Amino acid sequence: MVTASGSLRQLPLRDRRRAQTEREIGEAALTLFEQRGVGATTVDEIARLAGVSPRTFFRYFAVKELAALAPHRELENQFGEMLDGLRADRPVLPQLEAFWTDMLRRLDNGRSDAGRQLLRMRRLMCAEPSLRQAANRLDNPRADELVGQLAGIVGDEDHLGVRVLLSAAGAPVDIALDTWADATLSGLQVDLVAIYERCRSVLHDAVRA
Repeated sequence: MVTASGSLRQLPLRDRRRAQTEREIGEAALTLFEQRGVGATTVDEIARLAGVSPRTFFRYFAVKELAALAPHRELENQFGEMLDGLRADRPVLPQLEAFWTDMLRRLDNGRSDAGRQLLRMRRLMCAEPSLRQAANRLDNPRADELVGQLAGIVGDEDHLGVRVLLSAAGAPVDIALDTWADATLSGLQVDLVAIYERCRSVLHDAVRA
């Protein structure tokens, strides 16, 4: 059985077990996708490596691609902390950028637990279009939820301004993550935070132009 460590001690026992099973299935999916590719891997094989039944697999994930995209609890907690810490009396974009900078720094260029998982995921997404498509489908409802939460905090009734700000803040992050993952596939040693800062600088220069 594939095991996956994580920071789960704050959860009730039942939730810890569920989160651990989810992590183990996700770890198995990542491992098999790396070895064989998404198309050549079956749900039965993922379930077998994770030590669960196919029926259990489908209680957690509707399709095999989603198993490799299971969010890391540390990153999920960071999103919650970011939302809790947003100030309505301050510009939103600098607050979002500060959050992204902190999150990317905690990934430690793929050396932290969350960083290793995210790097593996992004490297697979570079090579597997179906995985990127699944990630986009997964992100859409999450983005809508985040828009609603942010709009409530800053008082944006039609959500237009929040959507623009989230897109502006998120684009440099996506580009930085893809650039980082692609560079590591080529054996290059690059700094994720430095790449993000460059992407963010390009965005700011374009806005000022």
